[in-house]
Amino acid sequence: MAMEWASESGAVRRHRIGGERRDGPAAAQQPEREALAPEPLADACGGGARTRKRSGEGSGGGARRGTGTGLSEARAALGLALYLLALRALVQLSLRQLVLRGAAVGHQGEFDAHQARDYLEHITSIGPRTTGSPENEILTVHYLLEQIKLIEAQSNSLHKISVDVQRPTGSFSIDFLGGFTSYYDNITNVVVKLEPRDGAQHAVLANCHFDSVANSPGASDDAVSCSVMLEVLRVLSTSSEALHHAVIFLFNGAEENVLQASHGFITQHPWASSVRAFINLEAAGVGGKELVFQTGPENPWLVQAYVSAAKHPFASVVAQEVFQSGIIPSDTDFRIYRDFGNIPGIDLAFIENGYIYHTKYDTADRILTDSIQRAGDNILAVLKYLATSDMLASSSKYQHGNMVFFDVLGLFVIAYPSRVGSIINYMVVMAVVLYLGRKLLHPKYKTATYTKDFFCGLGITLISWFTSLVTVLIIAVFISLIGQSLSWYNHFYVSVCLYGTAAVAKIIFIHTLAKRFYYVINFIYLAKSTKRTMLSLTLVCTVTFLLVCSGTFFPYSSSSASPKPKRVFLQHTTRTFHDLDGNVAKRDSGVWINGFDYTGMSHITPHIPEINDTVRADCEENAPLCGFPWYLPVHFLIRKNWYLPAPEVSPREPAHFRLVSKEQTPWDSIKLTFEATGPSHMSFYVRTHKGATLSQWSLGNGTPVTSKGGDYFVFYSHGLQASTWHFWIEVQVLEEQPEGMVTVAIAAHYFSGEDKRSSQLDALREKFPDWTFPSAWVCTYNLFVF
Repeated sequence: MAMEWASESGAVRRHRIGGERRDGPAAAQQPEREALAPEPLADACGGGARTRKRSGEGSGGGARRGTGTGLSEARAALGLALYLLALRALVQLSLRQLVLRGAAVGHQGEFDAHQARDYLEHITSIGPRTTGSPENEILTVHYLLEQIKLIEAQSNSLHKISVDVQRPTGSFSIDFLGGFTSYYDNITNVVVKLEPRDGAQHAVLANCHFDSVANSPGASDDAVSCSVMLEVLRVLSTSSEALHHAVIFLFNGAEENVLQASHGFITQHPWASSVRAFINLEAAGVGGKELVFQTGPENPWLVQAYVSAAKHPFASVVAQEVFQSGIIPSDTDFRIYRDFGNIPGIDLAFIENGYIYHTKYDTADRILTDSIQRAGDNILAVLKYLATSDMLASSSKYQHGNMVFFDVLGLFVIAYPSRVGSIINYMVVMAVVLYLGRKLLHPKYKTATYTKDFFCGLGITLISWFTSLVTVLIIAVFISLIGQSLSWYNHFYVSVCLYGTAAVAKIIFIHTLAKRFYYVINFIYLAKSTKRTMLSLTLVCTVTFLLVCSGTFFPYSSSSASPKPKRVFLQHTTRTFHDLDGNVAKRDSGVWINGFDYTGMSHITPHIPEINDTVRADCEENAPLCGFPWYLPVHFLIRKNWYLPAPEVSPREPAHFRLVSKEQTPWDSIKLTFEATGPSHMSFYVRTHKGATLSQWSLGNGTPVTSKGGDYFVFYSHGLQASTWHFWIEVQVLEEQPEGMVTVAIAAHYFSGEDKRSSQLDALREKFPDWTFPSAWVCTYNLFVF
């Protein structure tokens, strides 16, 4: 009551006191609600607002009241600005916080970042390491085995080290990128098991991958993780502290081939059955702090283990929700161990400077030694904790519920079961409902006007949210129309000023209009209080959430003065289309170009005028995936692409594809058996015709999986000395068509060796500006109808 009385304006108090003096005791007998009730403002929320001029209220009083309100709002705006600046400073400090300078490293039992950096520089000096290339399959594997042998020679007699080079072959289907099937042959895993001298029944797995995408040295993705694992292996193996369980270090050589090597290990390696939990080391950026962005499934004890053991914990359940929603077109080996091994784990990744990820700028010199030290301290501590934990052996007993976890500005991590979070949420909702319900039912406020004002305040808040979203979208469209799309990409603060400021300003503007035209002078003071509280909470919570999350997601855009390359993919392609009789119906050749962001090639075409709308790629309507050699089924993500005419390519080792047999099955379907040979990466596409369906095939689990759009996509890769790829598909024909029952195509991608280059590719790539990253290779495409 004291606060409500204090909130009343002087004019209202003078009006009430003056009325009592004039009317005497009779006025005192009037119900309290009449004294507090506003004079009629409108029939609906804010419509036709009117006020009466009070006695004793002149222009001077209005001016004083306006001045006071203006000062109050100015102080509120200043306070909000200071709050935002302080919050942003704390977030920035959290992002930059690595480990204390001068920390003791290199001592017995301590992780040595300098030794790990030495591993990193040796691996990246090999160059790009695509699966199937000599750099990946021979040079990197040889270096890893050499270093593991040196570590084994230094190990303590308490431990036993076993090494195995696995070369699995297998197939699986995955719903990533709209769904497709993967087939791999003779790829490489280097597996090391560190265990007590007498052996161990249970194990924790640490996973990294040493392969890289084409044309990138892959320092952060993922050579630095393998370097960290080598150093962790060295420290653990020389420790005089006995382990209770085994630690398996998997250096896998085919993660960039859409998680193939991890599948080969978890489904085929004899040590896989002993794994009870895993830690996956990944990257979506270059350096900085490694973030825990996925955990589970369930097994909350794993999160608690990380929180308890990690020296510098950094985690976000928000990142987990966003990543697992599929909004980000990316995935890690975490999915394979979870889905095919039914094993709980922790997924960590470097996220700083995400614009360098998967480019030629992903070099060792861009990864700070402090980042390596921080990651090593954390991984070493967590693996040691798990390898001596009693929970690891009986982890299935603790498989209940998920966890909510988040760090507080990089200082510490808070984690609790999701059921506790649900209870907290329900309690807050119930408290709000009870509080507002009590106010609404109180005789003092039990009026139609109060109820109307309350719901109008709530509606105004929702309207402010909606209009702020519309404003941001309008700004985005305007920026695109004037040719400045992604202009914020180089600088984080441009995005804050351009979009964040507009959103906050729109919310304030809507509430100011509501205050001026609806809540003029006479309104229920609790409604006014509620409105202001909702406004404050809206602004503070929304902006706090955005800024704190920026510590997780904005590093994908930019946070330094390093180059911000635009990625462009160039494929010098020769396409051959065959008809039902096997004759060549069409043949062409060109450089197929697509850029993987919203702007397409708009920023590049001024530098390369031959790439324009006259060479826009047309979709071949009768061919699967529009008749282009998609390396992955990402056609639905690309808005525009170009096909610049160029001479035919002639790889020294051309791909071969042929139909081996066509036979009728006892269940009235047609079985087509094929064989193919070619480079380390090939893509196979299938489209059934009208009246035909694909019922079975020899890939995955035997059930054909369609890609987005209805076609079928198979991703194929092999290591060295792979055998001929034999496979079959079974087509159920319901109605014969003169144009055949199925169209198939195969694309051969040359990512390494001399076959990956052509003079036309080299000449075109040189025309691209320095701020682009054109990743180029040669490919062939052949289409057949059966």
